[in-house]
Amino acid sequence: MKLILGSLLLLATSVQAGLVGLDNEQLGEVNGQGGADLSWTLSLNHKATSDGTLSREYECSNNLYCRLAISPNNRKDAAGNMYWLVFKQLQGTLQLDKFQLDGVPVSVGAPSAPVNRTALQLTFGIGKDSAGAETYFQPLKIRNFGYAALQIEKDADGGTNPATKGYLNNIRYPDTIASVYDRGQETGFTGLNMHGNLALAGTLKVFGCSGNTSGASRC
Repeated sequence: MKLILGSLLLLATSVQAGLVGLDNEQLGEVNGQGGADLSWTLSLNHKATSDGTLSREYECSNNLYCRLAISPNNRKDAAGNMYWLVFKQLQGTLQLDKFQLDGVPVSVGAPSAPVNRTALQLTFGIGKDSAGAETYFQPLKIRNFGYAALQIEKDADGGTNPATKGYLNNIRYPDTIASVYDRGQETGFTGLNMHGNLALAGTLKVFGCSGNTSGASRC
């Protein structure tokens, strides 16, 4: 046991001794290849599919808990009841098939004396065809994204009882209302539903600048 422990300590010491600090100039001279191709999918209150297609069918066991409530500026009435902007039956699926994360060099400072920096680059919406030319064929896919009703709700009991919070109000239109579409539905003054593909492309570069970088308009 003592022999094994001594070997481990010796190994740890040798590894630590091999670490060497590099300054910015030395790091700038290092060449390599890397990066990552990533994909992103967000599905909210949609039924999962078994065939690999994007979810688009609304599924929620209790509509009261499939909402997004915002209280701008924490506005309240004289009794302390808070007002809420409630997005009811919130749903949607968003997918970006591919975006790339890698490192690239950038030049900052005055044109006469540029300073090289290494930047973290995020590229999205841009792909290449069979000939290697850039093309926009990685759209943001949007499937039934939106909400059924938008309503301003207000707390009861001064907002002290969690069960009477405004965002849990369950008020529906009566079955006798003139609008056939609204009968039995949750109250609200507008709804939204988006379905399609959004061509969105661009490049984001993130890099650091020292405080003494003269003429660096990009810093």
